[in-house]
Order: sequence, then structure tokens, then C-alpha cells
Amino acid sequence: MSNNTISVRHLQHTSDCADIVIIGNGIAGLTTAVEARRLASETRIAIITDQCHPTINTPALKQFAIGKLTQEQLLAYPAGTERAQRIRVINARVEAIDAEGKFLRLRGGYNFGYGSLLIATGSRPNGLPAHLPGRDFDGVLALHRLQDYLDLRRRLHGVSSAVVIGGGAHAIETVMGLLYYGIEVHWLIRGETFLSQMLDSTASSIVLESARCAGAKIAMKTEVLGVVGRMGSVVGVITNDNNMLPCQLVLVCTGTSAVTNLAKNCTIPMMHGDGIFVDEQFRTSVPDIYAAGDVSARKNLQTGVYQRQAQWYAAVLQGRSVAAAMTGHHETHSHSIGVSWHATHLGDLSMLTVGNPLHTFEGMTICTDRGKKRYCRMSIIGDRLVGYLSVGAAQPDSLAIKNIIDEGRSIRSIKKDLLKGTFDARKYYSQWRSQETLEMVTSGKIPVVKPQNYVVPLVRSFPTADQPTIHGWEYDARPSSGMLGEGSVYRVERGEADRETGEGYAVPSAKEIASILLTLPARPVTRSLLSYSAPLPVIKGRNTSPLQPKQNLSEKANFLL
Repeated sequence: MSNNTISVRHLQHTSDCADIVIIGNGIAGLTTAVEARRLASETRIAIITDQCHPTINTPALKQFAIGKLTQEQLLAYPAGTERAQRIRVINARVEAIDAEGKFLRLRGGYNFGYGSLLIATGSRPNGLPAHLPGRDFDGVLALHRLQDYLDLRRRLHGVSSAVVIGGGAHAIETVMGLLYYGIEVHWLIRGETFLSQMLDSTASSIVLESARCAGAKIAMKTEVLGVVGRMGSVVGVITNDNNMLPCQLVLVCTGTSAVTNLAKNCTIPMMHGDGIFVDEQFRTSVPDIYAAGDVSARKNLQTGVYQRQAQWYAAVLQGRSVAAAMTGHHETHSHSIGVSWHATHLGDLSMLTVGNPLHTFEGMTICTDRGKKRYCRMSIIGDRLVGYLSVGAAQPDSLAIKNIIDEGRSIRSIKKDLLKGTFDARKYYSQWRSQETLEMVTSGKIPVVKPQNYVVPLVRSFPTADQPTIHGWEYDARPSSGMLGEGSVYRVERGEADRETGEGYAVPSAKEIASILLTLPARPVTRSLLSYSAPLPVIKGRNTSPLQPKQNLSEKANFLL
């Protein structure tokens, strides 16, 4: 860790609180801290983490495992960034949140106060089922954190054969890395296709064929029934078709789940499901508490469903946005982060998905184009692009395509180029700027780009900028679990409290229908949108309450920092 790190046993010698407290030092957490320091130079900022190393570039871990990168090259920020930015780092585990008193309960009985709190606790690997025989043998690794990849790197020189379990992008990147290292790889996929939530059957077959050509031995519709060991170490796996696959290493890449323990251990119920539910400014349903990174779940603008976006680039953008919100600079990052995207290189093949290329929208048309080892699929409503999928040797400009979808631009003039993979983003935006400038000069009006409005299912939403803030919500006395029960959607009804304003509040619908929750681009997990297990209480708007007096904090806890 940095030289600025404080151990929990030294907390009693420091101040007892900070204006901005961040739980977790992943990329979302540290980006928030650095950006908050830029926006508020005198604000006291603290990061509390139980991680024993600085913030690293997690997408680069696979390259590190096979020796392409050194450990120092994994640093996401230059060494000493926390000290240079006057960000206090505390090595401790947060066990609970007292939202009324605005302090954290740390392991060991210590407490730490906050003004605004960010939960950036990330995710944990799903791993193998708890009942699976042999799951604890030496050589079974669930790849997720730096320690996992350090363990993998130490083992590779003595491995001739490995089994990789999982059907997502994380799995295939691991497979390609092992093949590069010269290891025989058996890749086991439970489904009938690869990345079924992101790729159609055509794209899946192209990717799988490329992996086979690289040397991977792929088994579809295959699951592991048990791990075979000798003297406590892995020697093979048994599959559901009664095959024994000899190996010295079993790598588990079966997706992740958000670490929502603190949402459950908060004195005010916090809305959460597969992730902590947040609005466009990453505020949770509890006043002055935010969530970002892998742990947060925002409403997909296209589908209307809350989902996590566990990607490096998304976490960076979220960190910047939440820093602006926590420091009161809402105008700095007032724009939406937009649709998700995922891009990766798989040997000599590139894969790109933007938006929701497999989702079915009303009035949508699908355009496809296939060539030799190349495939493209576009989802279009009118002349607007809503989803893009590309597999081939060359990768289109992913951020340019994302911007086209986010801004709802017409693709009438570039539709063929997008489909054929010959889209020139630099030329397109140069022509667009010239046209916009000409129109502005001739008309005297500044052009405004408005994002495309999608027809989405009605679900419970946090208020937008012109609605009452959730920090001003007030719940009635009925208890709530803070969890959302499965299988329900929301409808808007009017109650006594909101008839004067004409605003509606969301309550669970009695009709149960299936919701669509898109899986994570790199770590697929199939989940359903969750709803409250009890009727939602009436919500009243009020002004945000000021920070509670410090004497209340000292009465409730013995602060030690």
C-alpha cells in the first residue's frame, strides 16, 4: 500500500471523520477520490479498504499472469498518488453503516464518521458450487483479484494441461492466454453458445472456431461433476458426460456477484438486488450514500432494467460522475454515461458489442453482414442505431459508435460503412462538425443533440434532476427489508400524498412478468429485476436535512481517527 496508509490499530491517533469517505480502493473508488480532490481542494477525503495493495489495472491481470507485464506495470495510477493528492488511506474492514449517525463500524470495534459516503466494494467471483466434490483441492483457482493471478503465475511453469470453466469473455481471454503460454486447454461451456447474452449464434460460432484454430479443446453443454485429486492436488475433472479430463490446473471463470453486504448491514434499508440500486448521479436510496463500480446497478436507458456494468472504462466514468455529485459540481458530469460497450482482442480476432444488440425493441430492424471470419449485426429503429455487434480481424472505433447510439444520431449516410466495418470515425465527425458549423452560421442557432428516446417497460426509477432528490424522501413507519423480491415490476399510482403535485409513486404490480436483465459483458450472470417484498411506502418530498451535530456522533461512537 501507499506510505499514506494507516492501519486500523493507529486510528485513535488521527481525526475521527472525513468529509468524503470511500469504501474500496478499486478503480471506481480511487478515481472518485482523485477527481473529488481536483474539484474540492480543501475537502477531507479518506479511503477505507481491506486490500493490501494499491489500485491496479484489473483488465491487465491476464497479461500479467502469462509474463507480458510486470507487477509494477499493473498500477492504475502512479505510485504515491494518494499521498500527493492528500487522500488518507486506512487499511481496515467496514462491517456496518450507521446511516442516522453517519459513521461506519469497523472491524475491531472502531468507528469512523463521514459527511458523504461512497460504497465501491466491487464484486466477488461466483466460483464452483459449494457442494461440488474436490472444489477445495490445490490447483482450483477462481480468477478475480491480484492474489489469484499471482498464484496462477507461480504455477504456470509446472502446468502442461488446464481446464477452464465458464462461457463468458473472462473465460475466453483466460483460454487464449494459456494457449499463448503453450499449455493444453480444455474449455468447458455449460450453454449451447458462447456469450449467449451478448452474441448471437453466428458471432458465437466465429469466436469459438477461432479459439479451436488456436488450439483450444472446447466442450459445449458440459458441466463439471467433480474435481479429482491426489494427495490434495488437482489431477483432473469429471464432466457430466462421464469423461475424465487430466489436468494440473482448474481455472474458474463463472462470473461475479456484487458485494452488497453493507447494503444489508445499513441501519436504513438500502435498495439492492444484484447490485446496489442508484440513480443517474449514483445516489442510493439512503441519504448521503453513493455507490459506484461493480457494486452499483443503474437503470439501463434502453431496457429500463437495473443492471451492473462491471467494466473498467465504465468504472472510471462512474468515479468521475460520483465525485462531481459528492462535491456539488453537478454540472461537471451532468450527462448520462450512456449505453454499455465491451471490446476485446482474442488472438487474431476482435470482438465489439455496443448497447444491446440482442434485445428486441418495438419497431426495430436487424441488419447483418457476414464475410470470411467477419460478422456484423446492427439493431436499428428508424434511422437510429440502438445496438451494434462486430466480430472480425479489424475492430471498429468503439467509442465513436457508442457516441452515435448515446446521442441518437442518424446513421442513414454511414449505415453501409458501419455494416461493412469500413466506418471512418474521424471523417464522419469532421463532416458532421463542418455541417453543424454551417447550419449554426446560416441559422444563428446553436445545434442541440438530443439522445434517442426508447420505448422501455415502466419500472421504478429514482427521480431525475427536476424531481425531488432521493435525499429528500421520507418513508413511513412500516418496516422494509431493503431487498427487492423477485418476479415483479412496478406501476405508477397516485396517492393522497402526491395528488397536489400530480406526481406518481411506484408500487409493486400484482401481475408478475419476466424482466430482462442483460448480463455483464465480461462476467455473465443471469438475474431478474427485483422488487420490494412488501408494498412500497408513500414517499413525501422534503428538504435535505443538514449534517447531524458532531455531539450526536460522539454520543453513539468512540471515534478513533
